[in-house]
Amino acid sequence: MFRYVMLAGILGLLAILTGAVVTSSEIASGQGANPSFHRNIGIAATVLAFGLAILVSYAKATPPLRGVAWSGFAVAAISVTIGWKAAPLSPMSIVWHACAGHLFMACMAASIVMASPAWKRAPEMMKTTGYAFLRPAAIATPVVVLIQIVLGALYRHQITGVMPHMFGAMIVALLTMVVSAIVLQHFSESRPLKQAATIMISAVLGQVCLGIAVFVMLLLNVGDSPAFVWIASAHVTTGTLLLAASVLMALAGWRNLSAA
Repeated sequence: MFRYVMLAGILGLLAILTGAVVTSSEIASGQGANPSFHRNIGIAATVLAFGLAILVSYAKATPPLRGVAWSGFAVAAISVTIGWKAAPLSPMSIVWHACAGHLFMACMAASIVMASPAWKRAPEMMKTTGYAFLRPAAIATPVVVLIQIVLGALYRHQITGVMPHMFGAMIVALLTMVVSAIVLQHFSESRPLKQAATIMISAVLGQVCLGIAVFVMLLLNVGDSPAFVWIASAHVTTGTLLLAASVLMALAGWRNLSAA
């Protein structure tokens, strides 16, 4: 089951990347790349998500795993349904399509954690004495990151300006780096917490660098170059990786941090 979920997650990530290439090409040249490969990858990921939902139900997995598996299939089906139209989609429809794809990745990240052998082990409880805010902050990170992804999609498709996205980026960077730094400095004895914090801080640093690169390229009027297409696509893809990392951090914090 763990390997099956990993495969579904990889296909979902590939769907995000190929979708970002399509829209980045449209931004750069006014004409998007061929969406057929992206559509086929999305359909394959949806089929695997449906298979996962059936598998966890048949195997009588824990209710949380069944819940996120069926939620993953639901949002994948919504994303494919929105993107199925042959006619050009409206900017808002593309935003909904993209956000559903990112939600699918969040569900797959949670499924990977819950299906992993480590999840079956007893939690390594750590007292948050002096850092009572850490557990709720860790649990809140996926919500904040998802809002930032929505703001990025709205700006990417010229529905809003760049300022909401930049303001959101500062909040996300501050929250994720503070949570990761505190965990690494004071709670690194817990392996799940340390791994989650390391992955999340790496993802947010990479995402910030890619975001700055995209913004500078637009300021220099080189947004029509192939380099811009791939850097912008990497920025979108790293955003969903950051969302997955924040889900990992939230689950690790929920399971291993205690104020008592």
